Parts: sequence; structure tokens; C-alpha cells
Amino acid sequence: MNTLKSKDSVDDIPVLSDDVPVTMPELPQSVSITSLQQFKAISDRTRSRILGIIQNQPATAKQIAGRLGASPGAIGHHLHVLEAAGLAKVVARRLVRGIVANYYTRTARIFKYDLPEEIRGINETAALEIMSKAHNEMGEAQFTSDEDPYRTGGFPHIRLSPERARYYSERLQALVDDVLNETPDPDGKVYGIFVAMFMSPTYMQGPSTTLPNDAV
Repeated sequence: MNTLKSKDSVDDIPVLSDDVPVTMPELPQSVSITSLQQFKAISDRTRSRILGIIQNQPATAKQIAGRLGASPGAIGHHLHVLEAAGLAKVVARRLVRGIVANYYTRTARIFKYDLPEEIRGINETAALEIMSKAHNEMGEAQFTSDEDPYRTGGFPHIRLSPERARYYSERLQALVDDVLNETPDPDGKVYGIFVAMFMSPTYMQGPSTTLPNDAV
């Protein structure tokens, strides 16, 4: 996990004048969520939205507050929680009307859940958290975006051996990695990707071969 900058090292970041742009640094591709503290920090809806904003562009608490319709003080608190969990960091400082403003980004482009097994049930909850966030974001985008969202259709199911299921899961992850390795376009739009391959629930499993007696 990325370690946080101490207060002294943050203070060592040069203060930019207001005519110098704040650029997006190159972030590590991924950081693992390995503690309950991190899981609680990222599970909060407002903090999740903050991480979405600072994934592609550094921003101050005031700028984030304006985009989320919240107070800068509340956003500042959430940023401190994310900092303490190693999920956000200060990458630039700028003098704005006599006040030094901190610009934040997240510590990685994506966060992967790798929680210890002794935290009973958390890994399953984490997967549902990701799906829920993707569902909510897609729903919000549908009503706020004026562009074709390039949605893919379908929710397929297929019976596979564990080996073939692992093969396709790895291919899907490789595709996501390819997208993450794209050079960000500063003039482009932000797009979300949600990919999941999972074993369907018990009621869908049934026998692997349909026997004549099953039909009556």
C-alpha cells in the first residue's frame, strides 16, 4: 500500500503561483484494499464520489465541494479520512487569493480488494459494494449525459469448467488493464468500466446434463 506523505513532506511541496497549471501525475495502476479502515473509508458514498473526481484530475476541497453540492469543510473531512486510509494524497499546492490550496488525487487508478480472510464476509460485501456503485453511476449517467454512453448489452450465462471460467476471467482483466494503460486524453471525456465474472446462484445451476425425467 502506498504510504502517506507526512505533514512535513506535504509542506515541502512547492507552492505554485496562480498562473501555473496543476497537472495530473502518473498514478500507480492499482493499490490493494487490505484493511477494514480502508474498506470503511472507500465504502462511504460521498468519499467514493470524491475518489471518482480525483481519479483523472487533481482537485481542491472547494472544487470538489462545488461539483458535489457540499460544503468545503465536509469535503475536507472526507479527504482527511481518505488520506489516513492511504487512498488520497496531496500532489500540488497553489496560492489562491493569499491562501494555500491543496490539490488531491487518489493514490492509484483503481483499488483492488484483497482483504484478509479473518474479516468474515467483508470480501463478499466488497464485491457487492462495487456492483452497487456501478449500478448507481450508470443510472445517474443515463439521466445526466448528453452523449451515447457506449453501453454494452446483455447479461449472458454459460456453463463452463472452472479452468475455462478462469481463462475468460483473466482475459477480461487483461482488457481492463489495457484500457488503464491508455494515455489519458486531457480533452477527452471520463468513461466508466464495470466487468465481473462470477458463479451464478444455486437455482441456476441444476444438473450438468438434462435427463428425460426432468421434463415431467
